[in-house]
Amino acid sequence: MFRGLGLVATTALVVGNMIGSGIYVIPSSLAETAGPLGLVAWAINAAGYLCLTAVFADLGGAYPVSGGLQAFARRAFGDLVGLEVGFLYWLCAVIGNAAFLTAFVGYLAVLWPAAGDPWTAFVVSQALLWGLTLTNAIGVRAGGAVQVVTVICKLAPLVVLSVALWPLASLENVEPFAPKGWGSLLPAVSLVSWLFVGMESVTVPAEEIVGAGRTIRKSVYIGFLMTSAVYLLVLGSLSLAVPAELLAESASPLADVAAHHFGPTAATLVTVGALVSVAGILNGWVLVTSRMAHATARDGLGPRALAVLHPRFGTPVRALVLTAVLSGALVGLYFSGSTLEIYNFIALLSTATALVAIGAACAAQLALLRREPDRFTPHQRRRGPWTASVGLAVVALMIAGSGATIVALTAGCLLLPLPYYLLALRRRSDTPAP
Repeated sequence: MFRGLGLVATTALVVGNMIGSGIYVIPSSLAETAGPLGLVAWAINAAGYLCLTAVFADLGGAYPVSGGLQAFARRAFGDLVGLEVGFLYWLCAVIGNAAFLTAFVGYLAVLWPAAGDPWTAFVVSQALLWGLTLTNAIGVRAGGAVQVVTVICKLAPLVVLSVALWPLASLENVEPFAPKGWGSLLPAVSLVSWLFVGMESVTVPAEEIVGAGRTIRKSVYIGFLMTSAVYLLVLGSLSLAVPAELLAESASPLADVAAHHFGPTAATLVTVGALVSVAGILNGWVLVTSRMAHATARDGLGPRALAVLHPRFGTPVRALVLTAVLSGALVGLYFSGSTLEIYNFIALLSTATALVAIGAACAAQLALLRREPDRFTPHQRRRGPWTASVGLAVVALMIAGSGATIVALTAGCLLLPLPYYLLALRRRSDTPAP
């Protein structure tokens, strides 16, 4: 593997893997779920993820090895937990990529109505997925360059629209503040957590990052703070400028708001921004997902074929292809139900699987702080137990708010790697000692 990612590219990876389709879709879901109370859900997530940011900055700096969450969990708790974490995080991205593709064709249909046809949507989504897979197969620098460009292009329309909406702000639009009652806060917290997943992803390709330990620490904090500021700007302006009941009725809230207040040209620009945003987050997760599969296999916890690197480009081509095949197949969900319903379900399931892996990383930090304290600075040793404990509590809260169905499906996902683990143990026991 080649070290081709610097501070700019890794910060773009953090921002790009957090800001994607969610900010263009979730304002409607949030308005329907909790109304203006969704702003409190954002604040809870921002505070909780700040603690999680500290956890991954510390772990990424102390253990700059590819695999990120999987590597941390394996070092702290052994092969089985490492396999579970690696598999769940990889599964999160595979499922999430299907959500991104669904959102992409949904926004494309605004500009090109033919994309609303299921078969056309399927073909377009496959073309985008495999195009980005090829880009990342060529090399990590190519994937990083795409990430930087798309982050710049995705932030501009979000900031411009949000600033333009502020003169229309009125406190009347946030009354009543909790129309569904305060009991809707927990589901809203779980829904908003989808917006923050991705901050930790920069730890996965650590061995392709220049000055990995120092660069990861900086990029995690910079990327998180940039993203949180953008989310506050967007959600705050929408909540104050548009009544919650109107937001709840829209499948593409930002584009609809832009069209209503500023005309069709503004709506077109927002839609183009959404397309770039989704393409950018998909690119980032294609990069990260393949590296997770490769690292897990390289550590002896996955099929050996996935550990093979391309002899020229040094990229995990087989892992890239496997991930693309599975994500592409999941896009078939687009053929049934409404786009928003599918998106919400996929978002919650993908987030829940990621949160289990993130929670395991928090537990790993608690264990490693006791076992290997010299890996951490004195400040990290004092702060680490608090941030990791709060992070665990936040993760548990978010998972609990996902609903019984999502929790049950996530628990079922934990069982999927067990047959492979048992088979691997049997092979090891059958191998004669040298």
